Amino acid sequence: MNYTKEKLGDKHYKVNVIINEIEHTFQCIVANDTKADLDEIVQWNIDNLNTTPVIYELTYADKRRAEYPPIENYIDGVVKGDQAQIDAYIVDCQAVKAKYPKP
Repeated sequence: MNYTKEKLGDKHYKVNVIINEIEHTFQCIVANDTKADLDEIVQWNIDNLNTTPVIYELTYADKRRAEYPPIENYIDGVVKGDQAQIDAYIVDCQAVKAKYPKP
């Protein structure tokens, strides 16, 4: 296996390898700073060059969680007795639920 390496830091390398006349560059971090460890990581990257990447699909719950307003807004409204703030929080939550309905 032929490749060139550039040490970027402790156990951190930039690697260049040419496969089928195409240059591939990647960075890797090895557990032990040995040629055997680096060879193993480089071989793994070469073996996985043509695999289909895994694309994680967010669930409706993940999307909702990311867009819900902070719970502190609701608690603050309760503590202050601010019904308008509480109602606004509920409206915002309902809008997120409508945007990402359960399947």
